[in-house]
Amino acid sequence: MGHSLCSPLLLLPFLCLGLLSAGVKPQPAAKPQSPCPLEGVDIKGGSYRLLRGGRVLEYECPYGFYAYPVEARTCSSTGLWSALKTHDEKIVKRAECRAIRCPRPQDFENGEYWPQASYYNLSDQLHFHCYDGYTLRGSANRTCQANGRWDGQTTICDNGASYCSNPGIPIGMRKEGSQYRLEDSVTYYCSRGLTLLGSQRRTCLEGGSWSGTEPSCQDSFMYDRPEEVAEAFLSSLTETIEGVEAEDGHSPGEQQKRKIVLDPSGSMNIYLVLDGSDSVGADNFTRAKNCLKAFIEKVASYGVKPRYGLLTYATYSNVLIRVADEQSSDADWVTKTLDKINYEDHKLKSGTNTKRALQAVYSMMTWYTEHHPNWNRTRHVIILMTDGLHNMGGDPAPIIQDIRSLLEIGINNKKTREDYLDVYVFGVGPLVNEENLNALASKKDGEKHLFRVKDMENLENVFYQIVDESRTLGLCGMVWEHKTQLEKQPWHAKISVTSSKGHEQCMGAVVSEYFVLTAAHCFTGEIQKHHVTVSVGGKGGLQIEAVLVHPNYDINGKKAQGIPEFYDYDVALVKLERRLTYGETVRPICLPCTEATNQALRLPLTTTCQQQKKELLPVQDVKALFVSENKQKLVRKEVYIKHGEKREECERGAKFAPGYEKIKDVSEVVTPRFLCTGGLSPFADPNTCRGDSGGPLIIHKRSRFIQVGVISWGVVDVCKEKRVPGEKAQHARDFHLNLFHVLPWLKEKLKDEDLGFL
Repeated sequence: MGHSLCSPLLLLPFLCLGLLSAGVKPQPAAKPQSPCPLEGVDIKGGSYRLLRGGRVLEYECPYGFYAYPVEARTCSSTGLWSALKTHDEKIVKRAECRAIRCPRPQDFENGEYWPQASYYNLSDQLHFHCYDGYTLRGSANRTCQANGRWDGQTTICDNGASYCSNPGIPIGMRKEGSQYRLEDSVTYYCSRGLTLLGSQRRTCLEGGSWSGTEPSCQDSFMYDRPEEVAEAFLSSLTETIEGVEAEDGHSPGEQQKRKIVLDPSGSMNIYLVLDGSDSVGADNFTRAKNCLKAFIEKVASYGVKPRYGLLTYATYSNVLIRVADEQSSDADWVTKTLDKINYEDHKLKSGTNTKRALQAVYSMMTWYTEHHPNWNRTRHVIILMTDGLHNMGGDPAPIIQDIRSLLEIGINNKKTREDYLDVYVFGVGPLVNEENLNALASKKDGEKHLFRVKDMENLENVFYQIVDESRTLGLCGMVWEHKTQLEKQPWHAKISVTSSKGHEQCMGAVVSEYFVLTAAHCFTGEIQKHHVTVSVGGKGGLQIEAVLVHPNYDINGKKAQGIPEFYDYDVALVKLERRLTYGETVRPICLPCTEATNQALRLPLTTTCQQQKKELLPVQDVKALFVSENKQKLVRKEVYIKHGEKREECERGAKFAPGYEKIKDVSEVVTPRFLCTGGLSPFADPNTCRGDSGGPLIIHKRSRFIQVGVISWGVVDVCKEKRVPGEKAQHARDFHLNLFHVLPWLKEKLKDEDLGFL
């Protein structure tokens, strides 16, 4: 009968200002053309490509080299390319590819470093040592990377004798000021030709922290790697801070985490602002929309409901959603509105007026402060994606100062309220003006708010990593859709059973750090724990501690009635010997009737199990999926659970399973504890195969994956029969153990796993 194993069978409380401006890279034209002449624009040791209709020329060099003196040139209205100017304004006749080198330390206090050289090549290392009486902070060993930066953290030798700790000297900088008493200041300078990012001047504050953020020196060819950007961004959001305000119930100096949570009353506004100017291009505008859509979904998947504002801009701003709108906290509605935005909306007035866009945000924030009594408890974070090259409207930096004043930030030295505003700036592309962007980004001790990425692809990768970072690995049902098959199904498990009867394989799903959920029929007969191994996240051979089979499962329970195999309560838990380490390829799927699934579905915390069931399994066709392995590749297959009036018809297909032909009433084998899929209506459902047994039947909702069933048995093994006759296809059905009907057992066996069963 059928096919079974024993017979053939990723919070985030912030105001998000997404500005994508010039500097992102459309694909080059097939035949390079430009309104400016191309004679003499080549580069020694490299090549070039034309962007934005031939108005921008970008140089490309081999790995380990950079374009000197500039990475890109623009075509002016006079028909001439911008000059090849060095940092000190000298004109160079021809561009060339030069080897990337990392800067040397200008100075190092209270210790020594080696080797000492005038420059350092890729992969060269520096080693630091402190004099007696000084303790080393930061990295003792640092390596020169391909982006021209040293890995690790600034190395500091400090004796702890001052009010503030030694702020250190980042490599490539020099520092003026060596006293670190309260209100003492230090000033940093870069070598000629480099741009200073971060805070040039820092002051020792009460509590022993330094004002501003650690500076760095930036060369034109330096980019941040996506993984570095994502890590630094998230590290900033969760950075430990000192001097929490007394009104928060903590005394100054007490160490607290900046929790990325939103209180139930709502304390977050997210403004999505898209640059629709001529320099962006339709392709990048669309990619930016898609990036922000995914971002909205992921933020919503954390169970928070921020207010959103949405506007596009070029010469003028076009506000589509205001935070005052009744539906501004409905992520689905916001996403649909974002979908409707058209790049052509600004084609007649296509300048780049970043200042006006920020003014529109400021206006919405003004309304909020005037109409909400708890406005001063709302945290705001601005995420700005741009190249900083505004060509009209004036300098946007003063608007950031207006926002700070509006939020009463930096007015009171003892209660600066700096924690209520973060401005993160993402510079995209070769034309980034870092000096302009640095004026907009926040400056906070121990944090980084200004990033530069090479192109739109890198920026998209950053946002995937920002949303799916390691701090949310415990969140069930979240995946990395843009990565490998394992990262798309990180809960996926393979279960191998080797006994005297031979070798069999089942599927399963990770539900906690110690448990995998699967089918009971995978373990029929005398199975010892050494007969079973588990593979998760591509790592095989995991040993098990025990197999827990539902006590009501008995495959031979109806043999006396002429039913050879009976699959009621076909569910089991495999307990692993060692705890799983969650990561990109290993994380749990969501289980029904848990607090985590309430959060995943964006339901109120008071939602009951019955209400959750109605949300996941309404009385109608329910779209679901299962994962099948085909030639060692994991493939998602979409099916429909026949949960309403079609359920009875679906169940009748069980009579066509081998061994069940003489059954008069399908209820003898299909109990209420099964979900039914298959057949040709409303669509032709794909069917499970023998090796799919024990795998999860999944509802994909709100960007999360929730298991509602366990694959148990089927009528036809379509994978074995290759071609299934029309009649058989009509009656091909699969039956899955409904998890809602075994919740007491799951709750008991998983009671120590902190899953928060309702």
